[in-house]
Amino acid sequence: MLMMKNSRGFTLIELVVAMAIMVVAIIIAADAFDKIMYKSSQTQKSSESDIAGIFGLEVLRTDLNNAGFGLPWSFEGTVNYAEAASNSSALPGIDPATFNDAPSNPPRAILSGDNGFNKDSTGVGSKYIVIKSVLAPTSALSNTWQTIYYSFTGDKTARPWGDTTRDIAQTTNVIVLRNVMTGTSQTRSLVTNSAFSPSFSTPFSNISSFISPNHSNGDVFTVYGVSASTTSAPTLIMPFNRTDYYIRRPANNNIPDYCAPNTGILYKSVLTHSAAGGTLTPEIPLLNCVADMQIVYGMDSSGNGLNSTNPNLYQTDINNTVGYPADVIRNQLKEVRVYILAQDGKRDPHYTYPSQTIEVGEKFGGTLMGRDFDLKAMIGDDYVHYRWKVYTITARPTNLLQN
Repeated sequence: MLMMKNSRGFTLIELVVAMAIMVVAIIIAADAFDKIMYKSSQTQKSSESDIAGIFGLEVLRTDLNNAGFGLPWSFEGTVNYAEAASNSSALPGIDPATFNDAPSNPPRAILSGDNGFNKDSTGVGSKYIVIKSVLAPTSALSNTWQTIYYSFTGDKTARPWGDTTRDIAQTTNVIVLRNVMTGTSQTRSLVTNSAFSPSFSTPFSNISSFISPNHSNGDVFTVYGVSASTTSAPTLIMPFNRTDYYIRRPANNNIPDYCAPNTGILYKSVLTHSAAGGTLTPEIPLLNCVADMQIVYGMDSSGNGLNSTNPNLYQTDINNTVGYPADVIRNQLKEVRVYILAQDGKRDPHYTYPSQTIEVGEKFGGTLMGRDFDLKAMIGDDYVHYRWKVYTITARPTNLLQN
């Protein structure tokens, strides 16, 4: 049998070299694919963070803009009302009752204080924000209101919207504010009637007998539905609604596993009207993986308008220790800015965050309002593998006087 010349196969060395080249190519391709998939996952998680941030921040922005809506400026009689029960929250750093105006003070539209979450070496932690208005729960009952006029003959005339979703139902508990203009001054006093319990509210079906002892010909009243419930009309414990915003890490550590250490969840809680006392429930999670929240108030004490170059016009808290009563807040507060530091996406071992600190706030006239957040001290050494983002909300409470 004849053999063809040079009809030999590959040598062992050639096979080994070929296999080595193939393995290297597979490793390079697998690494590239892994990076592509990880980048895709990171981009998706970042997009989810942005969407959640937009939703959560718009809920907070809406409540900030509505701060003060439907609040009485004064009381026509002696009023005793309840508010947050002491220690009614699972927060370890603050008691929600410290923001009460109960039992007899006119309610302040917005308050804040130190929550204690991620407290730094100077004693500053994230902020706890309290907003008071009729609209705070954003429920169907709390969004209903009507105007009632008294003619010179003493007849009551209601001005309904003619829309069942906006008109007050007969069973809804309401408060009544008398609106009086004296020259250029306006007052909004809470109508009370000792024949009712509590004296500051009544089911809408009894509105005529509730107002009758207190009216004068030509009076104009605004009637607000007040309730944190969407299915019933419980007895009111206060002549307004209240919602609290704060960051905390759940006691059972029930937080997404992609969140960085020592981050928490931004919650909104509504203070319920209940015979058992005002408790913050339900807790509504708005944004995951949050490290800090700071707040700045623009206070126009001179009536000359705000000027961002003057740090004296801005402050970081309004609470019992500062001494701002309801009328001062109503007349001077022009702007509220909230800054929320949150994780953007998930941990990325291929990424290094460029700075150990980040400003949660902004500078007015060269003075930082908020705080310089030390990521390494608060989050830990692994902070460098997370992207961090500060969301900024700017709101003008349009329901306050002269805003």
